[in-house]
Amino acid sequence: MRFLRVVLALVLGACLLGRPHAATEMEDRASIPGEVKRAFLLENFSQLEEWSRLYRTTKSRTASGLWKLTLFYGGIAQATYEATQTPDREAAYQQLEAKLRKWADAYPNSPTAHIIRSDVLLDHAWDIRGGGYASTVPSEAWAPFRQYVAMARENLEAHKAVAAIDPRWYETMLTVARAESWDSARFDKLLNEALDREPLFYQTYFIALEYLLPKWHGSLGKIEAFARAAVNRTSKQEGRSMYARIYWYASQTQFQNDLFTDSLAVWPRMRSGFDDVIARYPDAWNLNNFAKFACLAKDKDKTRELLKRIGTDVVPQAWDPPSLREQCMNWAGQERTALNDTQ
Repeated sequence: MRFLRVVLALVLGACLLGRPHAATEMEDRASIPGEVKRAFLLENFSQLEEWSRLYRTTKSRTASGLWKLTLFYGGIAQATYEATQTPDREAAYQQLEAKLRKWADAYPNSPTAHIIRSDVLLDHAWDIRGGGYASTVPSEAWAPFRQYVAMARENLEAHKAVAAIDPRWYETMLTVARAESWDSARFDKLLNEALDREPLFYQTYFIALEYLLPKWHGSLGKIEAFARAAVNRTSKQEGRSMYARIYWYASQTQFQNDLFTDSLAVWPRMRSGFDDVIARYPDAWNLNNFAKFACLAKDKDKTRELLKRIGTDVVPQAWDPPSLREQCMNWAGQERTALNDTQ
């Protein structure tokens, strides 16, 4: 499994793109990575430096609350992934390495250039290993896998002084920690350092969740404790929303629509968290996902209320499988409109 693809389970403001209105979540998710990918392919490093600095320093968010910095790195991920989809993947990675050295040489104090180099090294490692269970990995793949993960870590460590001002540095280093099977004490030390420095960067919590999954180094109980601790850390700024966001991500990456049977997620806590998400970011993407989880939790009143509020502002990408929305509407007794029938 490629390291950066998780991001896309994941700013160009109106003045940059010429949009006459505030962007919706889905518009930002299309436009920002697309513009970044094009700039990377053209080796327009000055533009990439400008955007990454802007997103990092302003901490600007999309309509759903996601950091636009995350979408920036998602655009780079798209570009690097597409660049390596060739018969000669080793040569493709070497070409990417050369491009990233060119970027770092031009901007030696760039957090972004150094972080992306480690991202690509991790991609290379996982490309060699494959995404299956350890028992399925060919014996000859382990040495180069570990080598490239170590190179990613060493690169991050060498440039920490300039690169750790970007929360993505910690996100990438925590990914290294999972790949190298750090013990919990070492992992927690790095995680706490990351959250002390920037407690509101969602991706730090999401990468920590990956480490806490039972298939890696954790358990369902540790995930639940982590979600509650995240609320305590961020409640002044985020209310109870981090509980919802962490389990939302857990659903996307691990539990899918079985979240309330296969994890320890507590629906009343998650519902309260989603209420706080919607109070701050009432985008249709959030409303549609809230309605989906209410339905999965068998909260008929909340499902009906949210479907009524959504009306015709349906985001199909929130409903997986697509038939789930119709099932939830029928179960909740929500009447369909002619426009809804066309979605």
